[in-house]
Amino acid sequence: MVKKHVLTENRKAYQAPTATKIDVESSALLSLIRHTSENYPSLFSGALLGFEDDNGSLDITHAYPYPYPDQYEGGSLRSRSGAKYQQDILEALKKLGYGVEIQGYFQSTVSGNFVTSQLVDSLVQQQLANKNSFILIHNMASIGKELDIKALRLTENFVRAYLDGKWKSKDLEHHKLSFLNIFEEIPINVHNQRLVDLYMSNLENPKHTDDFEMLNLSANQNVTAQLLESLYSQIDSYNYDQTNYNYYQRLHQKEVSKILSWKHQRKVENMERAKIGEKELDPEEWRSVFKLPTEPSRYNNMLHSHAIDVLTDDILKKCDEELIKSFAIERKLAPEY
Repeated sequence: MVKKHVLTENRKAYQAPTATKIDVESSALLSLIRHTSENYPSLFSGALLGFEDDNGSLDITHAYPYPYPDQYEGGSLRSRSGAKYQQDILEALKKLGYGVEIQGYFQSTVSGNFVTSQLVDSLVQQQLANKNSFILIHNMASIGKELDIKALRLTENFVRAYLDGKWKSKDLEHHKLSFLNIFEEIPINVHNQRLVDLYMSNLENPKHTDDFEMLNLSANQNVTAQLLESLYSQIDSYNYDQTNYNYYQRLHQKEVSKILSWKHQRKVENMERAKIGEKELDPEEWRSVFKLPTEPSRYNNMLHSHAIDVLTDDILKKCDEELIKSFAIERKLAPEY
């Protein structure tokens, strides 16, 4: 029993990753993009297979989406059906002579919506089992325009805080953790990038090629609306969490004021007792009289903050696109002299 406990503890210890970059075969990336784009707006995740090089690179050679859509980001990464599907894929590839292993996962999403507790919990467990594990995020907010992918893994600061299981303000400060350093991005190199660019250009498939096609300001209206709805939802969740924290701060301040008043009164009493030679009263008795409120967890607040940060960045990019179209319209409609 002792041996089993030790093994469990060792498996849960954080190990720094050794892989510093990711090389993705265009065939694997095309398989991923085709599946996620053809099934949009449904969200899909899946396994990325390959091998680790001696030069600190992860070579991703295969991508296999789970055969069913996700109800939410990260929902399939730790499911039993997902684990069985992965095992079946590995066994089939080994029979064909492929010496590959699962190196990471991918998730289609719309902007910052991927930052869910389910995805983060899954990614922590994967990184503890495989120190070089990562997740490839395919941002569908840019579908039909450009390829927006990034490889992420959780930072050492976050994983250590997660293992401690303490999310109070002082704990975040101890781990030097904020919403800005939950993830670290890993450089990606795509082999034969031109094939991917060609496929992405075909996704646009313009039906009209005349000059006035650029006047269509509502081409990305649905995506922009979805970004705004997601932002509103994240802000609502953030405000709810922040309201609870503000309530805690008010209660805490009230109790601290009472404690300070009590300490002052006890100090005065002890001074009076000292004058008449009586034994002083316990100055620490306040600890049994008052009880400070418990600070709520800052975990969800941090996740919502990161999601809001990513969403606002994407919305600003959309605004830039619309401004460019507006300037183009202004020039087209301006009279020539």
